[in-house]
Amino acid sequence: MIDDPRIVTMGGLLLERKFRVKNRQTYHFQALYFFIFFGQGALIPYLALYFSNDSFGLSASEIGTIVAIGPILSIFLQPVWGIAADRLGKPKRLLLVAMLAAGIFTLSYLLTSAYLLLLLISCVWALFQCAHIPLVDTLAIEYTRKRKVDYGALRLFGSAGFALAVFVLGQITEGGGLNLIFYATGAAWVLGFLVLIGIEETGSVHVSHQQPVPLKQLFSNRRFLLFLAGGSLIFGPIFANNYYFGSYVTIRGETTALVGTLFFVAVLCEIPFMRIASRLLLRFGAIPVLVFVSLLSAARTAMIALELPIVMLWVLSAMQGMIVGLLIPVALDYVRSLVPETMVATAVSTYMATTTGLATALFNLMSGFVLEESTIYTVFWVYTSSSVLGAILYGISGRMKE
Repeated sequence: MIDDPRIVTMGGLLLERKFRVKNRQTYHFQALYFFIFFGQGALIPYLALYFSNDSFGLSASEIGTIVAIGPILSIFLQPVWGIAADRLGKPKRLLLVAMLAAGIFTLSYLLTSAYLLLLLISCVWALFQCAHIPLVDTLAIEYTRKRKVDYGALRLFGSAGFALAVFVLGQITEGGGLNLIFYATGAAWVLGFLVLIGIEETGSVHVSHQQPVPLKQLFSNRRFLLFLAGGSLIFGPIFANNYYFGSYVTIRGETTALVGTLFFVAVLCEIPFMRIASRLLLRFGAIPVLVFVSLLSAARTAMIALELPIVMLWVLSAMQGMIVGLLIPVALDYVRSLVPETMVATAVSTYMATTTGLATALFNLMSGFVLEESTIYTVFWVYTSSSVLGAILYGISGRMKE
C-alpha cells in the first residue's frame, strides 16, 4: 500500500493527463472524419449537376466521363496509397499531403470550362482524394485498437458531416451558385488538414524491403480473399442502390425532392448504428453480425422489388442507414484481424477499392443492362440474390481455419 501522498497525487495527475490526451485525440479524429465526409457530401452529389450548365457546352457522355473518372481511378490508386503507408510506416504524412492537395485541386475546377482540362483536373484530383478514407481508416483503426476506443464513435461523425453537407449545399445552391460546392469542399479539407496536424501517430510498423510484397502476401491469404468476395457481393448492391433507388422512386411517380429526403434519412440513420456497432461486435462476434446484416440487406432489396406501399420507402431508407452503419465498422475491424500489423493499410485500402470501387462499378454496369432488358424491380431481385450469396461467403470465411 502506498502511503506517500506525493506519489498518490503524481499518479492521479498522470492518469488525468493521459485521459485528457486520449479525449483530445478522439475529438481530433471525430473532427477529421466530419471534414473529410463534409467535403465529399458538398461536392460529389452535385458535380454532374454543375457541369450540366449550358455554359460548359458538355455532352452527357463528357459529363459522365468527368464524374466517373474518379471512382474508376480509385480502384487502382487506393491500394497504391495503402502499400505506400505500410512501406513507409507514415500514413499520417501521406494523408496530410492528400488532404491539402485535394483541397487545392478542388478549386482548380473553377478555372476552366474546357473538357480536356476538366478531365485532367479530375484525374489529378482523384489521385489525392481517393487516399482520404483508406488512410484515415488506417489511422483510426490503429488508434482505436491501442487506446481501446470505439471506432464507430469516430466514424459516425463522417456520416453526420456527409448528411449535413448534402442538406446545406442543397439549400444554398437551390437557386443557382453551384460553384459554392468547390469552395465548401476545399475549405472542409483544408480544415481537416489542420485538424490532422494535431493527431499523434500511434507508431505504425515499418515494412522492410526483405519482407514479401504486401499485395502478394495479401492475396495468398485465403480467408481475406473469401471475405473480399463476400464483401463485393454485399457492398456492390448497397452502393449501386444509391444510383438506382432514385430511379425506382421516380418510376413509381414520386418527385426528386422525395429522393433527396430519403437519402438524407438514410445517412442520418447510419449514425446511431455506427455508435453501437462495437457493442454488437463484442457481444456476438464479427461474422454473426455481418451475416445477419447482409441478410437484412437482402430482405430490404426484396421488399423494394415487391413494390410495397410508398409509405414503406421511409422504413426502407432507415434500414439502409442501419445496414451501412453496422457493416462498415464491423467489416473493417474484421479485415484488420485477418492480416498482420504490417499490412493493415494495404488490406483496408484493397478491401475498400474492391468493395466500394470495383464492385460498385460492376453492379452499376450490370444494373444498366438488366434495366434495359427488364424492369427496375428485376434489378433489386438481382441485388437480393447477390446479398444472400455474400452472406454465405462471409459465413464460410468465419469458419475457415487460419
